[in-house]
This record gives sequence, structure tokens and C-alpha cells, in this order.
Amino acid sequence: MDWFLKNIDFVLGLTITHLWVSLIPLVLGSLLAVVLAKFIPRKLVASTNGLLSAVYAVPSLALFVTLPVLIGTSYLGPTNVIIALTIYVIASMFFSARDAFSQVPESANFIARAQGLSRWQHFIHVELPLAVPGLMAGFRVAAASTVSMASIGAVVGVRNLGYLFLDGFQRKIAEEVLAGLLAIFVIAIALDLLIWLIGRALTPWARRRAVNV
Repeated sequence: MDWFLKNIDFVLGLTITHLWVSLIPLVLGSLLAVVLAKFIPRKLVASTNGLLSAVYAVPSLALFVTLPVLIGTSYLGPTNVIIALTIYVIASMFFSARDAFSQVPESANFIARAQGLSRWQHFIHVELPLAVPGLMAGFRVAAASTVSMASIGAVVGVRNLGYLFLDGFQRKIAEEVLAGLLAIFVIAIALDLLIWLIGRALTPWARRRAVNV
């Protein structure tokens, strides 16, 4: 506790960096995954599933250090971390998004088609709202894993909360390591709660149905 109180400003600074390194890939990756899951041609679904499953199995640190070779970025800095985490979010959210859209009742799709809605109107006004519960469940899982994996970015020069693990281990300061663990835990819990609240706000009909029951 003494170490944390003496270094609270330093920990807060690392926390802010950790947040934006986590949130940018989370938002970008989720949006891309939803679009990919909904609009990818049916004949490419199987190959996309296999590719994303293989990508998700690649260790994050290996991807961090491989990206500069593939796209020519610097080995050090946040660019590789953000790109790699975005890829992981896409790989995670793609399957959740496909499950969420597949659970939209066929009766709702039939009514939308009968009303003459265009494909885009159908997606925005019918499929997307009804898929929100499944999408938010996948989003919560992706958020937890992204916040955790972001800490590995400290190995490639991103001074986020993962730095506390490296520095604390090298200097044998257990309180520093514990501070990093607790900070990441708090971020993950707070983000999970925020996503849950957003999900409730986007599905008011679910609350009304629960009250009626």
C-alpha cells in the first residue's frame, strides 16, 4: 500500500494509457467483426471461420513482434499492439456476432421483408436491435481478454499497466506487481459493468418483458 500511495500519479498515468490501448482495438475490432459477420458472402464463411480460429490461437506476443515484418511498422510503440489487439477482437467477436444474428427470430425477418425494407433498413431497424443481447455478451468477453492482453504491450515499448509487472519483477517489488494486477482487474470490472449498462439501455423491451412476467 505504501508503494501505491507514493506512486499513485504514475499508476494513474499508466492506467490511462492502458485504457486507450484497449478501447481503440475493442471498438474498431467489434465494428469490423459485426460488419464481417453480417455481410461476408456465404461461400466464404467456412474459410473465414478457419482463418480467424487460427489467428486467435497465435500467442499475442508473437503477433506483436511479427507485425513489423509484415506491414513495416516500428517494433516499438503502440501501433503494433493496437493492430494486433484489433485482430484478436475481430477473431473473438466474429463468432459471437454470427451467433447473435442467427438467433434473430425468422418471424421478424419475414415481417421486415413483407414491409419492403431494404437490406440496409432491415439490418439497422430489425436485425441489429434484436441481436444486441448476443452482441453485448460477446463484447463483454472481448473486452475482458483485450484488457488482459494489452498488458503484454509493455514488452514492446508501450508503458501501460504491464510495465508494473516487468519493473516490479525486475526490482523485486511485490507491491508494484500487485498494483498492476489490481488496476487491470478494476478496469476489466468497470468496463464489463459499463457494457452491461449500455446493453440494458439498448434493449428496453427486455426489461419490460421481465417486469410483465
